[in-house]
Parts: sequence; structure tokens; C-alpha cells
Amino acid sequence: MQALLIEPADLIADAIGKQLALCKVNHDRLDLNGLRDLVGGHGSIDIGHDAIIIGDVGDTEACVAMLRARNVTAAIICLIERRCANTTAGILRAGADDVLVKPVVSTEIRARLEAIRRRSYGLTSNAVTVGRLTVFLDGRDPEVDGERLRLSQREHAILSVLALNHRRVVSKEHIYEEVYGLSGSDPLDKVIDVYICKLRKKIDTATGGGRYIETVYGRGYKFEAPPDHVTPDRAQLMLDRWSGAGGLAGPRVPFIPPVVPRAAARAVGR
Repeated sequence: MQALLIEPADLIADAIGKQLALCKVNHDRLDLNGLRDLVGGHGSIDIGHDAIIIGDVGDTEACVAMLRARNVTAAIICLIERRCANTTAGILRAGADDVLVKPVVSTEIRARLEAIRRRSYGLTSNAVTVGRLTVFLDGRDPEVDGERLRLSQREHAILSVLALNHRRVVSKEHIYEEVYGLSGSDPLDKVIDVYICKLRKKIDTATGGGRYIETVYGRGYKFEAPPDHVTPDRAQLMLDRWSGAGGLAGPRVPFIPPVVPRAAARAVGR
């Protein structure tokens, strides 16, 4: 995941940068001069980042509105000094996706970025179930029939990109940009090929021969379940897991009949 941090103060930018590094979010930084250069001129802006994190730029609401007016489609998270309902509402209405109060913590930044990214793909949770394989977008290893499939960091990142684009063809260039934050070239494309090969072998072994990653020659790769692998009912699996943990085995609340006043009872008897 690639983020653009807009923060004029060096010390604050370093502190936020450390938190982003802890949650494995690569980032570039702009100061106010860089922001002016970015939004100067006319027309749309293509920043090439997944998210923009805006710090103390003066008028945060105006900054967000300015970026949206330039057709910036990346997720925008704004950092404010203190909690204020009116300030937060104004920033959100200007086009921001989320507002956080400083100081920020790595786990929360990562979770909020993941939530925004998930919604942008029309997903309702961090789990993408494809056939017998469940891919988690929050850093956890995927599972096959509930059993953990151990992957390296790069393998997980590539599988997450494929899962987010389930049933769609994804080019090697797009995968490389998402994982490494750079445009791919011919030698670098081979890196993706190597990791795809490793992923196929691990998934094949775990599923007993299931081919989930298809090569679409000249275009890239497509992630889809084989026809003979039925997608399990994830809600039922979670219900069974909850029941097994005692979620439905709690003590029953005894039924206590309502107390009827004597006068009312006599009236009913008549």
C-alpha cells in the first residue's frame, strides 16, 4: 500500500512516517511547497498513491476540497489536533474518507486504510473467500478449509492484489506497482512470475491440485476458484465456530410471568 503524506513540520512528519513504517505502509512526503506544486495548474491530478494522509496544512477542509476538485480519487485521511464534531463533519463533507485525532498509532492507521480500500472494491469484510481458499486483507495468512496456509510477506501481498480483483484479469505491471510502489519493467516483471509460481505450488499442495491462479497470456493473471471447488458458507462456519466456543450455550433466562394487579384480574374474571 502506497501513501502520500502531506505534512509541513519535519518532526511531526518523521513521527507519522515511523508509524506508517511500523504498519508496512510505504509513503512519500510533501511539504506545503510540494502541495502547491501538486495542485497548481489545471485539470486532473494523477498521484499514483492509494491514499493521501493530510496533517497540519492550515485549512484542512479547503485542502481536501481542492484535491477533490482536481479529481484526485485516492483515499484521503486527515489528522487533526483535537476532537471537534463540526471540524470533522466539515472535512468529511469536503471529500475526506476518514478523520483521526493525533497522535496516531500504526495499527489504527493500517486498519482504517484497509477499511477504505475494502469499501472501494465493494467488499464488506477483510476476508475474500474464493472456493476453498479464504484470503485475509489485514495481514493474516490465508486459510484453506480453515487451515492456515503460510505465505511470505511478498506472496501475501501479491495474493491480496489478486483477491481484491477476484475474477478480473490483473496485469503484472499493476501487481508490481501495488506491491513495490514502482512501475514494472521487463526484468522486474520476472519477479512477479517467480512469486506467482510459488503461490501456485503452495495453493496446489494445500487444496490437493486446485488451480486458482490462471495465466491470461499477454494480459496478466486471474484469480478464480476451479469449477469443482464449492465456496463454503462462511456465515455457517463462523456460526459453528461461535457455537463451539460457547456462544450459544449460555445460561437461559427463566420466563417470569407478568404481575397482574388484583383489580384488573377481577375485571377479567367478570
